Amino acid sequence: MTRRRLYNPAQLTRGELKASFVARQNTLARMLDLIGEQPPGHPCQHMMIVGPRGMGKTTLGLRFLHEIEDTPELAAQWRPVAFHEENYEIGDLADFWLAALRHLAQATGDPRWANRAEALARDETDTYRCEGYALSALMDYCQESGKRLVLFVENIDIVFSQFRDEREAHALRAALIERSELLLLGSANTVFQAIRSRGEAFYEFFRLFILEGLGPEETRRVFAALSEREDGMEFPARPDSDPGRLETMRRLTGGNPRLLGLACRMLIESPLGSAFEDLERLIDEQTPYFKARIEELPVQARKVFHCLAEGWRPMLAREVSEAAKLSSSHASAQLKQLVNRGYARELRLSNEKRARYEVGDRFYNIYYLLRFSRGNRERLERLVAFLHDLFGPAAMRTMYPAALETLRAGGRPAGEASDLLAVLARRVAGDAGFEGRDDWLRQAVALAGPNAPATGEIGGIVEGRLAEAQTEARVAFEESPRDAAGWRSQGEALEKQGHYEEAVAAFERSAECAGPNDSPGVRREAAWALLAKGGVLCRLDRHDEAAASLGRVPRYVQGNDPLEMRRAVIDALAFEAVLLCRLERFDALTGIAPRTLDHVHPGDPSDLRHYASMMLAAVGGFLLLYGKKYREAEAALRTAADMDPENGEAWGFLTRAIVHRDDVACLPEVEACARRAVEAGLEDPAILSSLLILLARRGAWAEALDRFEHALRAGGGDFREHSRFDATDFLLRAAAAGHARRVRQVVENANLIEPLEPLWHAVRAELGEDLEPLPAEIMAAVADVRERFAAAGA
Repeated sequence: MTRRRLYNPAQLTRGELKASFVARQNTLARMLDLIGEQPPGHPCQHMMIVGPRGMGKTTLGLRFLHEIEDTPELAAQWRPVAFHEENYEIGDLADFWLAALRHLAQATGDPRWANRAEALARDETDTYRCEGYALSALMDYCQESGKRLVLFVENIDIVFSQFRDEREAHALRAALIERSELLLLGSANTVFQAIRSRGEAFYEFFRLFILEGLGPEETRRVFAALSEREDGMEFPARPDSDPGRLETMRRLTGGNPRLLGLACRMLIESPLGSAFEDLERLIDEQTPYFKARIEELPVQARKVFHCLAEGWRPMLAREVSEAAKLSSSHASAQLKQLVNRGYARELRLSNEKRARYEVGDRFYNIYYLLRFSRGNRERLERLVAFLHDLFGPAAMRTMYPAALETLRAGGRPAGEASDLLAVLARRVAGDAGFEGRDDWLRQAVALAGPNAPATGEIGGIVEGRLAEAQTEARVAFEESPRDAAGWRSQGEALEKQGHYEEAVAAFERSAECAGPNDSPGVRREAAWALLAKGGVLCRLDRHDEAAASLGRVPRYVQGNDPLEMRRAVIDALAFEAVLLCRLERFDALTGIAPRTLDHVHPGDPSDLRHYASMMLAAVGGFLLLYGKKYREAEAALRTAADMDPENGEAWGFLTRAIVHRDDVACLPEVEACARRAVEAGLEDPAILSSLLILLARRGAWAEALDRFEHALRAGGGDFREHSRFDATDFLLRAAAAGHARRVRQVVENANLIEPLEPLWHAVRAELGEDLEPLPAEIMAAVADVRERFAAAGA
């Protein structure tokens, strides 16, 4: 098991560090190439790793040192020496060389060098002589071993700031130039003044390796490595099971590996959570650090930083001075200091001459928005939702099968498994883009167990007191042993009392009392008894017997019997269909439609025909979704649609059934069925999406956009909630097809400007409109959308 050390990678073993190092491979290769090119006897090209906190500077530096030791050619020439991450004891150059001796002793396992450091620190009171003796001791090691030293000093900017005066820094530079045996590898959070400003000791002295945020592919590799094991426990889902959630976190954290590592843990712990919840938890964990960093600033600088963060967009110095209520000169001076210390950055927009400023670490800005700005918090929440939809298919599609496997293996208590299935089933059922949805739902139904609430309870219970029902039954038996009504009443009383086996026997006796030639009243009692028997058998988990009992009901009902009896047949057939689907007896399920037609006639009331049509639509859905019997499903659904042309469910399922023919010639019929489903009032985003896609496919964008806008007005928030990803993708493709102006109108009319803000600005830009200064995160999303426009239009 590989341990995780997000804050202290130095505590990992060499093997653990190597296993966790899955990004920055190209940077490591460049560093190794550079050290391999250092000619003996010549001053070294020293290196500096620069990147914000959490970007992986320590991990990269240590991995570099380990690779030197593991490469025979390099190990023969170099001895890596790593300083501690905190070097508060270094106050001058003598302290620096003494610390190098102590760390050399630790690296080599030879205490002589530490002993020499302690002796010098104890006995030599002259700082400059101590400095020279300590450096000479390091050279003694190099001469004795025949190796040069690589000194890895983290937070070297802090070390330099601890030097008493500038002479120390210039003396260190001179020593590094004179002593070809020394190569200094430093790390810092920013390109600090000592290496940035002309005239400083280390100006243009180091080869800089700037660590940017991880890209999408590196992020996937990091998440895959981190999620293989978490604290030794196996998990049913990988964090990358929700690509949109992962990419959203990557962008808003700036690709910071440490923050992404924390996000990985959150995705594992809360697989059903949201990207915004991840963001809030991440902010909460980092709040102490954020507060400490901001409180380090002087009062005026803190005020200017607050204005930049709350503005959440590139700001002119004039705008900052107005917001902070400072003079222009004071605001400019504070902005310069914030830029120098890495709290802010300067940028210039292409159409402006003056510089603008924004928070340097974008995650600081996110922290401020969530903590202090209600209006921008809501804007950020909409951006997170948009990014999640833009960059990922429907959430957790790859998690669905893994969750079933875990439940099938008995990895969770029964109650917890049932709750998880209920949550996932709702998500899967609403995920029209999940190709394995039908098969997943079929497996979930089988895993849920026969007593799941979805099965329901069929049949009523005789009202009144149990004692009265039993008395009535006994009287009936005495008067007539073949009294179907009496046996049925006795069965209902026994069921209510919990004597299910006896109830089953009583219901069967009731059915045996009637024959096909008996009066409608007798046959009705037998039919109702068989319905009740089926319900009790379900309670006993005897589903095969329950289906057989329900299948006998139509034998007791004739075509000219009263409507209530024929409705009972449809009840029985519907119940039987559910059980056959649960038992995966789809061949038997195909017989439901013909038996239904025997009991529904053209002249029957519309409510009975509608009831039967809805039942057949459900049967067709079972055959389609679970049985994969597309031809039989299509036949049942056509019967349902003919029986009630206003049945939107029948037209909707029929649309899907015809699609499964995978025949381009069928597309007009698919479109016609989808139209009928929508016109019949079927509130199914998947069917509407199918219709919109078909219209778009043949270039009927005008009608597609009209229907889309109408659906938004009619469905309101519910429609947007269930089809937001489709809406984003659909509008994006419509704009790319040359309908940007109409898309702009739809977004305005449907009040989608805020939830689809990046798309809105991208469309405006495509129409030649100038965009106002926007937050960096939103501008990046706008650029992504415009790239999609270009790709779709190519």
